[in-house]
Amino acid sequence: MSANKLAQEMATSLRTSKGQLDLVNQQLTHLSRQETIAQVTAKELESYPTSKVWRSCGKTFILQDKSDYISDLTHDEKLLQEQKKALEIKQKYLTTTVENTAESLKRLIQRN
Repeated sequence: MSANKLAQEMATSLRTSKGQLDLVNQQLTHLSRQETIAQVTAKELESYPTSKVWRSCGKTFILQDKSDYISDLTHDEKLLQEQKKALEIKQKYLTTTVENTAESLKRLIQRN
């Protein structure tokens, strides 16, 4: 395989990996925001003196036990944390891939 063709393939791979890394970073930001909202909502609900609260469900509201709502939020937080963990692993992999591909591409260009 010629050096030019190899360099083109590496550049394409680098662009693809950078795009995926940007997407993963955006997803992590979104999940962090959702996790914060769930935590703040649960904390605020715990401060309410009533045992029942109204929960939005689309355009309607449902009367629900506060403890059930808080446990749902806690469950959602755990799911978000698991998703974040998986995305952080993917982020590390993509970061390493981008760095290694960029370094290899530099070495290939310097050789020619």
